[in-house]
Amino acid sequence: MALDPERFRRATIISAHPGLEDASQRADRLAADRAWIRRLRDDGIEAFVAAWESQPLFASQAGLPSAALARQRRRRLGQRPTGLAASLEQHGLGRMPSLWGALTAFPGDLTWIVGASDARFLGIAREVLRRRPATRLHVLPGVGHNPLLECPEILSDLLA
Repeated sequence: MALDPERFRRATIISAHPGLEDASQRADRLAADRAWIRRLRDDGIEAFVAAWESQPLFASQAGLPSAALARQRRRRLGQRPTGLAASLEQHGLGRMPSLWGALTAFPGDLTWIVGASDARFLGIAREVLRRRPATRLHVLPGVGHNPLLECPEILSDLLA
């Protein structure tokens, strides 16, 4: 979308971050990502996943059915640690270029979906709307950071 905005007529973004604009925030995030990578390499995938899942970002998932949480955990534990570490190192938010400019200049239809219980990403969604008023914003009540996991039926209806 950023490299060739005319190629896309519409885009739907779900609980995403357009990138950090501030160099000090980027440096802080790189340091945090490196700490996660060290944890993964030093302590292994099980300890890494346990710590990852305990982040406040995922607190809204505590009330989900145990089968859904077990499937999510199996997916996370099924990652190759070397690939996961490389992904964090090369594609984490600290490395990601800011796409705010491309986002606000996008000429197509833009839909942004975020959970109402995800305060940080709801703030990002509101900033997107402030910078690009033509954006359609869907705030999902009672949903946190992962609408795909937390409300797949509602999300499916929105995407249909």
